[in-house]
Amino acid sequence: MSTSPGPLLEALTTLWAQVRSHVADLPTARIAISPTPPTTNHDPTRWAWEGEVVTGLVVSAETLQAGPDAVLEVILHEAAHVLCWARGVQDTASHGAYHNGRFLAAAEEVGLSWPADQPRTGRGYATPSPTEKTLDRYRSSLAELEDAIPLVLPHLTIPDATARRRPASRLTLRCGCNEPRKMQMSPTVAAKAPVVCGACKKPFTAQ
Repeated sequence: MSTSPGPLLEALTTLWAQVRSHVADLPTARIAISPTPPTTNHDPTRWAWEGEVVTGLVVSAETLQAGPDAVLEVILHEAAHVLCWARGVQDTASHGAYHNGRFLAAAEEVGLSWPADQPRTGRGYATPSPTEKTLDRYRSSLAELEDAIPLVLPHLTIPDATARRRPASRLTLRCGCNEPRKMQMSPTVAAKAPVVCGACKKPFTAQ
């Protein structure tokens, strides 16, 4: 079995070109294949121009393992983000934690739909899915992915799920009391400002 990512990259590139044929403002993109999941941060700084090509679009081994329909959903989801980015539209809220209504509008433009049984609260739209019409539209690309994924997936190392969920290291902080009290806090939160003990009036520090 071939270890070359060529057939899969070709199928992904063809799929993106097909999406562009239905969405006029969507730019050309360079798609990468990664054994590890991409960042969950939706900050627009992950996208960049190289000439007239957008970089930063990643399809992970985990997505490939889930099959062609999952790959299509990720590609369309990322297409909605790229579309907003190229138009200069802010598509997330709360520092990238939530997809806003502008993202949902772009997602619907590329062929995704918000589930009918979930109310549109305006708080966040993380998981719009391909419609049946969209699945039919990309049936030939899905067939190409079906053939290409097995050529590459066995040669990508998929990280253990428990390792991916391992929490970030936390600092143990102690106050200045004779019998110090302790608390745990992430390094980034601890760096924002001192946390002062109400008893000894001294800041909690890592020791």
